[in-house]
Amino acid sequence: MTENLVVVVDDNAANRELYRDLLDMTPFSAIALDCGDTVVQVVRENRPGLVLMDLHMPGRSGLDVFADLRAALGDASPPVLALTASNLPDLAKNLRQAGFAGLVSKPCGVATFIEAVTWGMAEGPKSFRVFNG
Repeated sequence: MTENLVVVVDDNAANRELYRDLLDMTPFSAIALDCGDTVVQVVRENRPGLVLMDLHMPGRSGLDVFADLRAALGDASPPVLALTASNLPDLAKNLRQAGFAGLVSKPCGVATFIEAVTWGMAEGPKSFRVFNG
C-alpha cells in the first residue's frame, strides 16, 4: 500500500482541483481521475490507502465503479468514501450495505473533509461513518 496516497474520482474538474488543494494541506497526496473507467487499474497499480468516489458521474456511477473495484480486488480493496450532494432517505444505509467505508456529504467544509480523509486513511477496521458539514 502507498500509505499516503488517496485516489479521488469526480467528473467535476473544480471539485477535483479543490480536493487536491485540500489534500495538499495534509500529509497525503492524490491521484485525481475524472471518471471511473480507470479506477481499478489505477488502484491496482498504485495501491492507495483510500479512494474518494463521487456517486453521480456521467456514464458509470460511483456505485458501479465501486462494485467493479470490489469484484476485482476483494479484500485488497482500499476503503472507499462516497462523495455526494444527494440526501436520499436510505442512501447511507444502502452505501453501508454495499461496503462503502463512509459517506462525505457535499458540500463540506475543510475541517470535515480533512477529518474524513484522516479517518479513512487510519489503520484498522472501519465502522461506516457519515461526514457532514
